[in-house]
Amino acid sequence: MAIKIKRAAGSVLFAVLVLFLLARTSFLFERKYSYSKYYDFYGQEEDFEVLFLGTSHVMNAVYPMELWRDYGIVSYNLANNSENICTNYWQLVNALEHTTPKVVVIDLYAVDGDSKVNIKYLHNFTDAMPLSLTKIRMVRDLLEPADRAEYLFPFSLYHSRWDDDFGRADLNPEAGWQKGAELREEVVVNTPPQLIPQEQYDPAERLNKQYLQKIIDLCREKGIDIVLMYIPYTMPAGEMAVANWGYVAAEKNDIPYLNFVYEELALDYATDCADEGHHLNASGAKKVTDFLGSFLTEHYDVHDNRENPAYAFWYQDYDEYRRNKLDWLNRQQDTWSYLMLLNDADYETKVYATKDSLIYQDGEIMALLDNISVFGALDWVELPDEYYEGNFMVEVADRNTGEIVSERRFTRIESDVYDTY
Repeated sequence: MAIKIKRAAGSVLFAVLVLFLLARTSFLFERKYSYSKYYDFYGQEEDFEVLFLGTSHVMNAVYPMELWRDYGIVSYNLANNSENICTNYWQLVNALEHTTPKVVVIDLYAVDGDSKVNIKYLHNFTDAMPLSLTKIRMVRDLLEPADRAEYLFPFSLYHSRWDDDFGRADLNPEAGWQKGAELREEVVVNTPPQLIPQEQYDPAERLNKQYLQKIIDLCREKGIDIVLMYIPYTMPAGEMAVANWGYVAAEKNDIPYLNFVYEELALDYATDCADEGHHLNASGAKKVTDFLGSFLTEHYDVHDNRENPAYAFWYQDYDEYRRNKLDWLNRQQDTWSYLMLLNDADYETKVYATKDSLIYQDGEIMALLDNISVFGALDWVELPDEYYEGNFMVEVADRNTGEIVSERRFTRIESDVYDTY
């Protein structure tokens, strides 16, 4: 009898060891994007007061570290590329097993569709998600049987990465420093959308609208406030009608809806867009983030946790964020990107130019320079006339210490083209 017990115990121990080694090997070979994005979410024991859900529109538009600096809000940006609201529902179910927020904010860009999941990007969320009953229920709901295994046991997908792009980062993966957000440095001039009346909306029944209602009902069940929003971008009238449907959902459920296409937001489509039509760059994101910070603190029981010792580690996280942000600024080789990033509350900027400088004739450059003062500080210093009128210089100081942290000279090569060094 004793021998049988020992054999059984040995078999169990062997099975546990095999599973442990398989899990570690699986983690080693998996791409680390998901772990980097969600590292601070799963690693934080204290609750997040606000969670943000949506697509890359949200990921590029809401900066939790800026909310911390200016409002003391402890939040996380859970959004991912091309995530449908059906996926957002399961993302929230999973998140509520790890934290208890006071407010959930969800963007409605993906509400107009009947697809449950964009399988191209699903691993960005699921790889870091712990194996649990919720994860099993999620893949059963979102995926066809043939597609489920790789999301529960991703080793079946990633085992061949040894000959692919496996590298040093897989051995020592870095944690993200943006609390789930993604900063964009590109500057693409867009035209503002042509507005239609808010009463014009798309009434079509969609599967993602049903899952939005499930999210709303789940938040109500858990005593969590919910805010609907729509991140602004250049959009055709048909997409604007989809955005306007949000007013119907908000009225039905007696909840707020921030349709940023109509809100009084200091958004400039000449300076604040990262690409044609859809995503905001860092300047546009800071404007959306600041609006949300003001709205949340005014309307909800969201605390200023900057003096709360339980969240003192967020100051260390912000210092890391600020260092990375500065490094990001100094690595820019594009004139427009560099100037756009100076719209930042951490910086004071001086622009040196002659009184007859050619930049005054450059509408895009002047728009970016004027935009600096939205959150940053901007001073002009006149250079003597012997300086070439096609040159200008920028000096950036840390707003807290006064230390010069970045300097850049720009030389006009031709109209709208500048060399920077």
